[in-house]
Amino acid sequence: MSSATPGPRCPRCRRPVAAWRLAHCVYCGESFPPDLKEGYEAPEALKWIERPAIPIDAARQLEVMKVLPWEAKKKPKPALLFVAGLGVAVFVTIFVLLYVIASRYMPSLSFLVIIIGAVFVSYLAWAFVRASRRGTG
Repeated sequence: MSSATPGPRCPRCRRPVAAWRLAHCVYCGESFPPDLKEGYEAPEALKWIERPAIPIDAARQLEVMKVLPWEAKKKPKPALLFVAGLGVAVFVTIFVLLYVIASRYMPSLSFLVIIIGAVFVSYLAWAFVRASRRGTG
């Protein structure tokens, strides 16, 4: 069913030339001799790659479009900010209550609850600030 593909083959690995315009094999890296592609016509697919030149004004406009953002930065919704603040307050309350319980029953390890709580709440606040700056939500 599959017939041999017409066209030159790599002298080292014997695979068909995959990148017609390159001077080396994309599979093994072997450099092609200068006369390897002689007698063969360029593949039909390369004709679709050729594009007309872009006018200078259009090229400048494309460069500007690459730099400037498409849409304005979104402001975080007030309800989302309220929920984020409420979440931070709830976790602060939880860790304070855990500290009170730990200081009553395990006074030597109660400082560990404070450290874990501070790290967790600061990470939570950092995540909310980062999300609000990015405009997600």
